[in-house]
Amino acid sequence: MAKDQLRDLHLFAMESVLPFGMGVINNAKTGGLQKIIDVFKSKDPFSEFQVDGETSAKTMRDKIDQLIPGLGHPVVSVDVTVDNNSVDDESSDQDSLVSTLNRIDSQLDQLRYYLNYDLKNIDDK
Repeated sequence: MAKDQLRDLHLFAMESVLPFGMGVINNAKTGGLQKIIDVFKSKDPFSEFQVDGETSAKTMRDKIDQLIPGLGHPVVSVDVTVDNNSVDDESSDQDSLVSTLNRIDSQLDQLRYYLNYDLKNIDDK
């Protein structure tokens, strides 16, 4: 349980806190304290700082990952399920493949016909 909480905290820090902090730093560099105050007066300052800092945060996470893989881009657990395909699905896939191959064959035949027709016209001239 504590391991999950630590992983969740790490994920929150890398995906939310780091972009927010980098956004504050970027705004401070470009506009100083006044720009930071202006963003805090907006409707959703947290989101604005996150958007402003996302590029810098990604760069920082990449650098952290170079030092210790997985630290900058934490592993996220996922649930994977496998659906068993029934025979009907496989046969419909095969039918679809056969019809596609037949269509390609027909188009190649038409192309051969046009190429042979053009070659005959060239030879006649």
